[in-house]
Amino acid sequence: MKIGVIGCGAIGSFLSYIFKKSGYDVIAIDKIHGCKEQRVIVEKLGEENIRICGYEDIKEELDYLIFTVKAYDLDEAISLSLNNIKAKLAISTQNGLYSLEKLEKFFDAASMIIYYGIKKIEKCHSLFSGGNKIVLGCKNKNCTNEFKDFKLNEINLELVENVEPYRWEKVIINSAINPIATLYLKHNGFILENEHAYDLSLKIAEESKEIASLLNINFKRDPIKELIDTLRNTYYNYNSTLQDICLGKEKTELDYINLALYEVAKKSNYEAKYNYFAYKSVIALKNLIKANNRLCEQIK
Repeated sequence: MKIGVIGCGAIGSFLSYIFKKSGYDVIAIDKIHGCKEQRVIVEKLGEENIRICGYEDIKEELDYLIFTVKAYDLDEAISLSLNNIKAKLAISTQNGLYSLEKLEKFFDAASMIIYYGIKKIEKCHSLFSGGNKIVLGCKNKNCTNEFKDFKLNEINLELVENVEPYRWEKVIINSAINPIATLYLKHNGFILENEHAYDLSLKIAEESKEIASLLNINFKRDPIKELIDTLRNTYYNYNSTLQDICLGKEKTELDYINLALYEVAKKSNYEAKYNYFAYKSVIALKNLIKANNRLCEQIK
């Protein structure tokens, strides 16, 4: 089974390592020329030698093409893939809304929801900081047969008949963790330690859950309980939004999380004021950090 993993950042290095360690033929795909052997390191899990190639250098057809780039880079990754790579099925790993739908326009597609915390150290080098599972499935259809032979070492893989409730669950969790931990410049677990951070996080989660109910999303589990479990399981992780703004990135995934939730709610005449506040507050912080990047020294 041949698996292509687009991107070699936090999630890309993690999945490349996990699939290679589990015995699969893995190619990491990035914006480089040619192919080379790359040592992929996931601290606290292990390391593997993995072939990394440019988009134009993938000659064989892939069974699965996993897109691990951030949501704001997905359009470019899709375009480069369509021009150069043949794959039987594409898998989205992005946080937030809209990414799976973008893939579905061009591929048979599934969604992989990652409940593990991973911090990027550098290209193809990341730090694992806990978690409890990966959920994999398709939107509004049962494709578990497609993945029934997946056997992954070191992680818990859960196949689901309809991934949509789990996607929304993760959006709710991210909407409540990412902006609040980012505003405090702290690891996820800080939200459990600080009553004000905890209260804000719960208010956002409850509002996000209400937005999901407007769309008749039926959850298998209580998203608020899953939020608390995620905070505990990824206690020392610095979320992807905080990592992005401390790296000076212009965009963050909050466009696809809190802002997207605000826009979805607006279509139903519901004012998602907590999500809007969270989104705008992080933009303000991002501008402050541009002026004084020393604020991020504690997380590097």
